Amino acid sequence: MVTEKLRFAPMAHLLPYHDPATLAIRIGWLSQVLEGRYYLGVGPGGHHTDAILHGFENLSQLPARQIEALTIMEKVWQEEPFRFAGDFYRAGFPGPDDMPGYDVTIAKNGLWKESPFEIAVTALSANSNSMKFAGERNYSPISFFGGVDQMISHWETWSTAMREAGFTPERERLRVCREVFVADNDAEAKRRAISGGLGYSWEHYLLPIYKKFKLLDGIIKDSGVDISADEVDMDFLAEHVWLCGSSETVTQKIEALVDKVGPWGMLCINSHDNIDDMAPANESLQRFAQEVMPKVGASFLPDA
Repeated sequence: MVTEKLRFAPMAHLLPYHDPATLAIRIGWLSQVLEGRYYLGVGPGGHHTDAILHGFENLSQLPARQIEALTIMEKVWQEEPFRFAGDFYRAGFPGPDDMPGYDVTIAKNGLWKESPFEIAVTALSANSNSMKFAGERNYSPISFFGGVDQMISHWETWSTAMREAGFTPERERLRVCREVFVADNDAEAKRRAISGGLGYSWEHYLLPIYKKFKLLDGIIKDSGVDISADEVDMDFLAEHVWLCGSSETVTQKIEALVDKVGPWGMLCINSHDNIDDMAPANESLQRFAQEVMPKVGASFLPDA
């Protein structure tokens, strides 16, 4: 209600763990409320703990469920009567013949029609099946950082799948997710990032995941530092994983990355819980928007 440009997206709904018809109605309602500024991120689920929680034995059971869930959701958004009985789900959409004797008006919970509705798929591992899935269905790719080679493979996997499915891949649709922290100078940016929500999230949650799934190899290779994954610490992350530093340093890091991987359409900044002291994170976002983006926008945006 206080912004006209900010877009909102879950990254991502794990579709095998939802009732797809119910989720489709919720998404449609949000699309209406946000007047088209909502775009949907989806995924099959990548953690075996979540799979076990929802009654699945392993992750291999999830991709087929995701595809069927999306099929149902797309049918619901058409707001036309149907009945569906698949391998995993049953769903439908009521029509006049389903309500004899009743004058029922169906709420407008379909997608906002005045702008294209975007569906995006996130990926972290190299040669990601999620990127292949996105390309096959003409969904947008969102690349979480795991090194230069991984980022290149995300684009190549998605664009190849797009072409094979008869679509035209456009670099404007590629989103890149990164941690960003900007301050007066490099030392202060590092101190604030490590002591705030960004550092806490990485130390207690993300870094253990990256180590467990061996997602640091590409980043270590890019850094040129001779260390093992077990030796990666907060200082290393601030230097080589996060876009952290003064506005000049962050600008240089982005431009260097573009030179290696090619342009993309949007830089998404990952957010973290800074509720105890929001001022440094808010200042960082403001400085990024005012001091960095005017310099690098034309660098990573294709044909800008």
